[in-house]
Amino acid sequence: MIYLVRHGESEANISKRYSGITDVDLSILGREQAVKAGINLKTAEISSIFSSPLKRAFDTAKIISNETSFDKNNIIVENCLVEVNFGIFENMTWEEMQAVHKEETEKWIKEKHRYKFPQGESYEDIIRRISDFVDKVSDNSVIVTHFGVIQSILLYLKIADDFNLWNYNISNCDIVVLNNKKFERIIKCN
Repeated sequence: MIYLVRHGESEANISKRYSGITDVDLSILGREQAVKAGINLKTAEISSIFSSPLKRAFDTAKIISNETSFDKNNIIVENCLVEVNFGIFENMTWEEMQAVHKEETEKWIKEKHRYKFPQGESYEDIIRRISDFVDKVSDNSVIVTHFGVIQSILLYLKIADDFNLWNYNISNCDIVVLNNKKFERIIKCN
């Protein structure tokens, strides 16, 4: 099994900011969610925990390690697991984006995950940077990362496609369980 964990609620999630590569802290609720994720993983035979270098993911990984008795000193930070770079939209709210970049937000709505953020990335860029890691990750690994990265992993493994990607509802600290790199289920945090 491979467990893809979306980080706990962040301060940016509360203010509805698209924080992407901006390093923001977990909220109090986010820390509580991380405890629940750890409890949900307590019976898993975890051999490795990988994390995005961003605080909201790394702090989630540390809390999960505490709950599962995995040595937090053995968490492996993987830079490829960082969230999508939103470019000109980085750390803005949807309302701010529409006020300043109306044409680009309309393009984003139309193109969905195929959209490349100006001065940022597309999901294709994420897939390129995570593919080697995903190919090599061993069974019984926990991967603590971000919504866009989890979606990109699902696209890369051909679990999701252009038509069903948004059917995978992945909230903060939800755990996407992969069995032989095939979708098995989502363990909901709440």
